[in-house]
Amino acid sequence: MTSPIDVFARAVLADTGESELISNEGTAAFKIGGKPPALIARPLSHEAAARVLARANEAGLAVVPWGGGTGRRMGYPPARYDVVLSTGGLSETVDFLRDDLTVVVGAGMTISALNRLTEPNGQTAGFDPPYPDQATVGGTIIAERSGPMRVRYGRARDRVMRMRIVLADGSTQTYGALVVKNVTGYDMNRLLAGSWGTLAVVTELAVRLFKKPDQVGAIAGGFSSAEAVFSAGRQLSATPLSPVWMEVVGTGRINELGELDEVPGLPFPWCLVAAYGDFEEGLDQMLAQAEEIVQKSGGADLRRFGKEETERLGQVLADPPGGPFSGADGLEFRASARLDQLPRMAAAAEDAARVGGYQLAVAAHAANGVLRCWLAPVGDSPSPAAAWDTFREGCRKGASPQKGRAVHLSLSGAPDSLRTDTEVWGEDVLPPATIDLMRRLKAEYDPMGTLSPGRFVARI
Repeated sequence: MTSPIDVFARAVLADTGESELISNEGTAAFKIGGKPPALIARPLSHEAAARVLARANEAGLAVVPWGGGTGRRMGYPPARYDVVLSTGGLSETVDFLRDDLTVVVGAGMTISALNRLTEPNGQTAGFDPPYPDQATVGGTIIAERSGPMRVRYGRARDRVMRMRIVLADGSTQTYGALVVKNVTGYDMNRLLAGSWGTLAVVTELAVRLFKKPDQVGAIAGGFSSAEAVFSAGRQLSATPLSPVWMEVVGTGRINELGELDEVPGLPFPWCLVAAYGDFEEGLDQMLAQAEEIVQKSGGADLRRFGKEETERLGQVLADPPGGPFSGADGLEFRASARLDQLPRMAAAAEDAARVGGYQLAVAAHAANGVLRCWLAPVGDSPSPAAAWDTFREGCRKGASPQKGRAVHLSLSGAPDSLRTDTEVWGEDVLPPATIDLMRRLKAEYDPMGTLSPGRFVARI
């Protein structure tokens, strides 16, 4: 009896005539939760991607879209995983409208390639996800991987002007237009951004660009406690100064960065580092004002970094730490809330590491209210469940959604046993009506459960 996988592969070949579109070689590189797909689809066009999804939907197969694979450790393992659809072949430049500050690219173009395209013209999309050599434009937006520069350029989804997509049944749509104000009804681009490939596969995007600052530089100051450094960050955020990024870095992360030769040293034990961009004279004034505020806030060991140091430091801070923190048994926790809650979340991270038996590295987007922490096991018997429970409860202690003090959480890199027993997106506090709406959207756009089944919030 012919299997659904074989029926699917033969049908796609008959539709497209592309013998290299479907392959079963190298599937181990696409594992999620320890499970590889049966087949890899590598479409080179929007039309080929549509045929892959149409035939998979007919055959009852599950398809997981794959950009650069940088988010493979996030979310739940898929409930079913038959075909991985790689967007790596959809990496072309469709159009570059320099005078209109707009670029149209294939979803599989990497962030580094996009930067190489736009930066010689003094323009940037402002994307700074982890691992830009691997992360793709489509993946950055669909997974909402906004980094430290969110404070300057907004969330990744805010830069999307137009999306070309394929729905689970192979039908196609284009949402938006090449103008900034392009929506009169519901903004479908915003619905799809952050949906983690559960509603559609994006094949092409039009992205709004910004003028790059002529010069960039950064200042850093050391603080004795998390409370003090985050207080300084709030004071700096309240000024008219507009940073390119602003990060708080804890001791464990500072130590890890200190082992990298190309990265400038940061003061201990807590560091506030803020980067600014402007013309050279204006930049000097900004840096001087920022230094004065940091010093008055209790900062010591003040340091100033030039353009090259600032750019290197900005990229390293966007990436997760390496060494023991990047191991298969490491954890990554993320929490976002109002700026005044960051000290409590940092304390929760320290408690989680102690209770679970881990060493800790902490950093935070100090102007965005996003805290990230990485845990590497110490000894042979760490407890990821105890660490996650401690972090989750510590972050939520004192939060009041009615007063705008909700905390949003996510867990990455957890062992399968923990992912099975806990809510890795922190969805256990979402109102039932919210989960119900998400389920209805999934049922409307993907009634057969073809796309990334079970990966997203509430295992949708």
